[in-house]
Amino acid sequence: MRIFRTFEEIIDYAIGKEMDEIEFYSEIANRMERKNVKRLFRNIALEKTARMLRLEKIKDVKSGLNWEEIEDLKIENSLEEVDHRKNDLSYQDALIIAMKKEKMKFKFYSEMAEGAENKECKETFLALASAEARHKLKFEIEYDEHVLVEN
Repeated sequence: MRIFRTFEEIIDYAIGKEMDEIEFYSEIANRMERKNVKRLFRNIALEKTARMLRLEKIKDVKSGLNWEEIEDLKIENSLEEVDHRKNDLSYQDALIIAMKKEKMKFKFYSEMAEGAENKECKETFLALASAEARHKLKFEIEYDEHVLVEN
């Protein structure tokens, strides 16, 4: 469980998670054999890079969140236990891990949007949540079209 004390801590946490995901998706892209799958993971990594830069920009916003509404975000590190570095990570496993990561980040940004006090922060967090949902959908479609068909 993670408790944030300042707006900057939240943004730094989000930036750190984006950086972790950039590394994750880049690594997975390099390990996939299909060109379209490599491209999917690389494109997500590029989008995460843009998102990280957007988060850096809102660090200067004053009083971004209502601290009475966001006392404890209950962020769990359950995905940290998944060993995505194993050499025999299957395409199916990579997609499942990616979907779980995107779902967790969607929830995080949605909660941040709920507690946002100013329009810029709220819009930024909603846009970030929406982007996470789109990423999850891309992975779900890929899973549906290529993994479920093969099984």
